[in-house]
Amino acid sequence: MSVEEIEVSPAAKSDSGILLLREGGSLGIGDVNRFKILIDKEKLTTSGVEVIDDTVYLRIKNLESGFLRPVWMTGPYSIYVDVVPHNFDERKSFEGEKIQFLADLKPDETFKAVLNLNNNSKIGSTSQYCWTIDLVAQFTVVTNANLPYSLVIATTYDTCKRELKHHQNDSITDFNGFSYTKIDAEALWNLPPRFPQKPVHLVIITHGIFSSVGGDMLCLKDTIERAAKEAPENDENNIIVRGFTGNVGGSYKGVRKLGFKLGKFVIETIDKLKKEYELTRISFIGHSLGGLVQSMAIHYISVERPDIFDEINGLIPTNFIAAASPFLGVIGDLPKYVSIALDIGALGQTGRDLTLQRTYFLPSRGIVNSHESHDRIKGKPLLELLPKEPALKIFQRFKRRTLYANAAFDGIVPLRTAAMLYLDWKGLSEVQNIRNKHDSNIHHNISNDSYNQSTGEIPEVAADKSSIIQWLLPQSVIKKEKYKPYLRTQTFNLSDSEGKESSNESFVDFKPPKKPNTIRAAASTIIAPLPTELYITNPDSRKDRIVHDKVYSPRELPDIHYKHGKFVKKIVYPNYSIHMKEERIARLWQDTMEWRKVLVELQPDSHNNIIVRRRFVNSFGWVAINHLADEHFGQV
Repeated sequence: MSVEEIEVSPAAKSDSGILLLREGGSLGIGDVNRFKILIDKEKLTTSGVEVIDDTVYLRIKNLESGFLRPVWMTGPYSIYVDVVPHNFDERKSFEGEKIQFLADLKPDETFKAVLNLNNNSKIGSTSQYCWTIDLVAQFTVVTNANLPYSLVIATTYDTCKRELKHHQNDSITDFNGFSYTKIDAEALWNLPPRFPQKPVHLVIITHGIFSSVGGDMLCLKDTIERAAKEAPENDENNIIVRGFTGNVGGSYKGVRKLGFKLGKFVIETIDKLKKEYELTRISFIGHSLGGLVQSMAIHYISVERPDIFDEINGLIPTNFIAAASPFLGVIGDLPKYVSIALDIGALGQTGRDLTLQRTYFLPSRGIVNSHESHDRIKGKPLLELLPKEPALKIFQRFKRRTLYANAAFDGIVPLRTAAMLYLDWKGLSEVQNIRNKHDSNIHHNISNDSYNQSTGEIPEVAADKSSIIQWLLPQSVIKKEKYKPYLRTQTFNLSDSEGKESSNESFVDFKPPKKPNTIRAAASTIIAPLPTELYITNPDSRKDRIVHDKVYSPRELPDIHYKHGKFVKKIVYPNYSIHMKEERIARLWQDTMEWRKVLVELQPDSHNNIIVRRRFVNSFGWVAINHLADEHFGQV
């Protein structure tokens, strides 16, 4: 639904309608205003209010100056809006009307919608009708700006249009049969558990780079809470969800600083909640950079407050979940010019962390116990320190450890680093065809007809031997070299009686996945193609799916390939040291722990779709968050 005019019957164009609501507000970075509109038709009619054609009208205006429309670097100064009838459920078919939403309500623009009193909005067999209206600020970086807006609901179109122009707080008559509630982000992220007298499971959600918890992780939060509510009651699904807002706008500060701040928040939250509830479990969910930040937070807690995870009296580590998180950094996957930019500070300390720069002057506080030597961490990339003691024992105790990774289109955090390097490449025959399938299907589900290029591909690691020697070799040899990164990271099938030699031979006909297009992937996060009406309302029309879901055991890991002391190789093969660091980090995470790895096939923008940053704009990721919620907080 856009800012264009909506269809209105002649009777509804009257200027003598009734104003039901005029509400103003403002939204800063990470802010959400959620309106619950409730209309009791019988009571409203008794009060003398006629609802023409069983429809009332809604207008929302972004009151910011129109001069700020083109400003993106410190903005965008726009608002995401959606209007959801009471009975809408993305898992079921929805008929009778469109879902009304707008990706970007720009400064000085107006969003127009209708609230239809029909079976889609009706509550059971009552005469009540309900809608949820969400307004989310689209800021990504700026932390000191606010977007003013005005919201009006009236019984006729012209009355709604007229009243929107009146920004003053005129008195509005209260009518029996119309009511609303307005909830902000702070209230939404501080809801109590369903059963306050029973054991409570704390869930910590952490946002990614250039993101926020309040709005960007809200759909994931709602989905988790719905799954827990629908599941049979047990100790795991009496959840309470919290998120830290103190890192908003600070993505450049480095994983250590961001993780320490999150760790302190988690400690304070636990201490506070223990005074109110019987807190027994804790889970962590992180998106993108948030996966690393939550890992650093757990490491910090294991050092500063080990009692929190005490095996007898502490909390039970239940779920550790990361979605599209660069556990191995990004230097091995992104183009060289991007890596160089990160090295020299394009993303501050975070950029240097993601390119696996050594940390010679890293303070030991929060990293090692007071009685341990600082030499243990000296000169190591920060990402290599995350899964080390004392945090390692905590990670090992999590009941479930799950990685969600995009099999295609994610040029921000490609598959290798999101899946911690090791995969059953032979078992991913479906993944090999994703590119071709999307080329033929993408236009059926994307409403922007001009969007005729995909924004990424399945990740491909750069050839390890990227030196001038390649130019001296026959093409057949070069082709064979391209397969080696996958052969080296192919997991060992425990049921394969022929062993690893058989595994190697099966790569004769292997076709390596293609490299993602980082620029296109980044562009898709700004200008995301929208889903069609059919996609939103008909689950059978959706092509997004889970293409791989497997629990990997440490026994399936292949032999270590990169080893120290290979001085000649480091000179001949420039990427040798990089891949050695990646392998070392991947082994630290997986040598002693099982990991469930879930690969999803989502349409662009897959990096934000995987956690559904906006409920309908990023609805291509519904399959991912529903799987996450059901498998970890539903019928577990």
